[in-house]
Amino acid sequence: MPGIDTTQAARFWPRAAAYLLDRAILGAVLLVPRLTALLRSLGSGSRAVLFRFTAGDILCWVLAAAYFVLLTAFAGGTLGKKAMGLRVVTKTGERPAFLTILWRETFARYLSGILLIGYLLCAADPENGTLHDRICDTRVVYAEPRRFLPAAPVSAPAERALNPVDDPVRDWYAPYRK
Repeated sequence: MPGIDTTQAARFWPRAAAYLLDRAILGAVLLVPRLTALLRSLGSGSRAVLFRFTAGDILCWVLAAAYFVLLTAFAGGTLGKKAMGLRVVTKTGERPAFLTILWRETFARYLSGILLIGYLLCAADPENGTLHDRICDTRVVYAEPRRFLPAAPVSAPAERALNPVDDPVRDWYAPYRK
């Protein structure tokens, strides 16, 4: 579609809005497991399984990571990215491999989350890349808009399509030409 450059890296604010939308979706989906874990911990005390994390915390992290990994791997982006018209690609514009996405959405995203430095890098970077994009050689770009209806057939004669300068309807300068 004209006017949209699908090779241009997405800017900071659309990416931030997509991430906030994803976190809102995850918050709604994971509300039941979190409340269940909270009610269990109130009755019996906190039972840390790994460091200070309970089994419910670990389950919620696994579900959130699965959301980011699976949607990015199979749909090109999460629901937030889809809503904002974004997708994840490699530096060459291709779909990333599953292991690259797994690495990007787990370990590299964890590193970006430390003091939010990896995310703030997107605002200062001329290529609009975050730390997890740089680690995994990925980019978030504007997606090609989908057409839900087929394009209308072009009924213009071939001469008009080939030479628009001689057509006074399409050539605004024609009346002034000598």
